[in-house]
Amino acid sequence: MARMPEIARNEENKDAYDYLHKTRGAVRGGFAITLTSPDLTQRMAHVGTYVRFDSPLPKLFTELGATAISAELENPAEVAPHSKNCRDLQVTPALLDAVLARTPVTAGTDDEKLVVSMARELVHDHKLKDSTFAAAKLRLGDKGVIDMIGALGYYAMLAVVHTALDLKPKG
Repeated sequence: MARMPEIARNEENKDAYDYLHKTRGAVRGGFAITLTSPDLTQRMAHVGTYVRFDSPLPKLFTELGATAISAELENPAEVAPHSKNCRDLQVTPALLDAVLARTPVTAGTDDEKLVVSMARELVHDHKLKDSTFAAAKLRLGDKGVIDMIGALGYYAMLAVVHTALDLKPKG
């Protein structure tokens, strides 16, 4: 059970709540808890809306990136839905198993290996190797590499919030 309760819509959080409902179809999980601070919640949600729905990055990059960084930071609340999305995107079971077990990646496309390397380097080394950054910039361009780094940062932020609140996936 999470350390704090989910918060219902009220006068103080109505703008953040309504934004979440409009962009996600429901208000649940971490955002339902962080509504205790509606301004922070709405600002986090705006970044998430861009990352999840508006970024021009290929879905493979955002979903595998979300899964990889969430696995590295031990955030099951994000690992569960994003690993399912990876399966739907035809990420091979061998690659997904390695990501979830945090073991070396030996299978996968160059794009998949790049995304996992970026997530793991940022978590473990707190920076990207020059070669990884160059490969990401070559593959994604200037805007794309910034969007990818920002997406990984967004899911890292969620990991901090979710693990601090002891949030677990439902079901």
